[in-house]
Amino acid sequence: MLNKPKTVVWCLVICSLGWLSPAVPYAAAQAATSALTPAELAAEAAPDALTPLDPVTAAEADEVVLDAIFENGYQDEQGRYVIDLLERDKAYLGVRITTPDGNPVVGAVPDITVDGGSSLLLSELASGEDGVMNFGVVSGGMGFDLVTARIGEAKIEFAVNVISLRATGFPVPEKVEGGLGWDELMQAQLEYKDMKLVATFPPDIKKLAGQRVKLSGFMMPLDPDLKQRRFLLTSNPPSCFFHVPGGPAGSVDVMAAEGIEVSWNPIVIEGRFEPQETSDIGVVYQLFDAKLVK
Repeated sequence: MLNKPKTVVWCLVICSLGWLSPAVPYAAAQAATSALTPAELAAEAAPDALTPLDPVTAAEADEVVLDAIFENGYQDEQGRYVIDLLERDKAYLGVRITTPDGNPVVGAVPDITVDGGSSLLLSELASGEDGVMNFGVVSGGMGFDLVTARIGEAKIEFAVNVISLRATGFPVPEKVEGGLGWDELMQAQLEYKDMKLVATFPPDIKKLAGQRVKLSGFMMPLDPDLKQRRFLLTSNPPSCFFHVPGGPAGSVDVMAAEGIEVSWNPIVIEGRFEPQETSDIGVVYQLFDAKLVK
C-alpha cells in the first residue's frame, strides 16, 4: 500500500523539473490539421517565430537580449512581469537569452537577485541550447518582492505579489506549541543536480533528524481512499494535483501506517522527522509513523 503513491510523487517531481515543453515542429503541427501532402507542407514557409536559429556561446555574444518566461501573470505599466502568489508558495520562472538578431545564447549565466522576503530556487546554472535558463521563486511573507535577472546592461524584472492566506479567506494552520513551523522548514537551501534535489539544512533543522515532531498543515491526498497512509502535508491549501504548494521545502512526505482520514481543513500530525539531503521525489522532508494529534 505504501508503494502505490510513489508513482504519484514522482509525477510531482517531473512537473517541478519540467518548466517548458519542447516546441512541436511546424511541419508536424500542420500535418495534424492539414490535408496537404508532406512534400507540399515542406514547401510551405514556416513562420519566422518557428524558424530554427543557430545557437551561439556566451563568449561569442557581445550583446544579449533577455525575455521573460513565467507560468501565470501579467505585465504592469512599468514593464515588470507580475506574479500573484500565496505566501509560502512557489512560481516557476525563466529567462530566454538571445542575441539581438534572435539567436539563442548557450552557457550564459544571469545574475539573479531577490529583493524582499522571497527566496530563489535554482534549477539550472546556465542557459541551455534553446537559450533558456529556468529557476523558481518561493514566496515569503505578504508583500511585494522584486526578482531581477541581469547580464551586463541587459536586465529583466519579475514582481512577486505575495498574498497571505488570511487575506484570501483560507484557513490558516494553527501554531503548535513546541511544534515545527513552515518558516523554519523553508530556510533550507535547494538546488537541482542530475535530476535530484539537493538540500542544505540549517543546524536547527538538522538536529531534529530522527526525533518526533509536530506539524500543522494541509493534507494533499495521494490515494483515492478515505484514510490516507501516504500523503503530502503542505504549507498552503492544495490547488493542483501536479503543483506542490510551498515547493520542495514547503511540503512533507507523510507515512501513516494506520491511515489518517482525509480533511480539507488544516490538521496537526506528529511523527518521526527525517530531512533528506538528496531527494528524487520532489520534496526534502519525510515524516514516518505519523499520527493525527487530537
